[in-house]
Amino acid sequence: MTLQEKPLYAALHYNEISSHLILSAKESNDRAAARYLASLIAMRFNRLHRELGFTRYILVPIPSSKKADKRRGYSHTVLLGKLVAREVQRNLALSCRVERWLSPNRSIADQSALSARERRSNIHGAFTARPEMEGEGAGIILIDDLVTTGSTMGEGIRALKTAFCEPDALLSACLAGRFLTNKIGPSLQDVGIFAKKEELWHF
Repeated sequence: MTLQEKPLYAALHYNEISSHLILSAKESNDRAAARYLASLIAMRFNRLHRELGFTRYILVPIPSSKKADKRRGYSHTVLLGKLVAREVQRNLALSCRVERWLSPNRSIADQSALSARERRSNIHGAFTARPEMEGEGAGIILIDDLVTTGSTMGEGIRALKTAFCEPDALLSACLAGRFLTNKIGPSLQDVGIFAKKEELWHF
């Protein structure tokens, strides 16, 4: 797998402000924050569509743990994906839907204090893809709110490919730019991700 096979389209640099925006949407169920994130991701989707050129798209959310979804009362990435799909349908007149093709199959240790290598080891094999997936002719896009080392996106790619589904690109609200020179650079390459970081916006 070469570096360019899985382009990552991210809207924002991860910093104190964008971190607060994500936490508000994820942990406080702030729907205004979620809609704002979705609008930014949808604008980045415009670039994705110009480069991929599909007439319809399927957004596959990176799953949170079942425990986190139960605590929040909803799936943050599924909600974010649905808001993005609505923006894409409205503004680009494209067919776009969300499919929960990935699910966690075990508990995952908190990754915030782990190195890139430790994150890859921690997350490896943690997702299972549904065997009855149907996306023939559609662009398959993995979506998450934040990419730091790329390990979680890499696990999503692995799980989908195990189920004979090849994702075409990755989409994220934020990319942790402070890791680009040490953690993100090597680890993204390890999982075949090319970050479109030249277009990231700053607050």
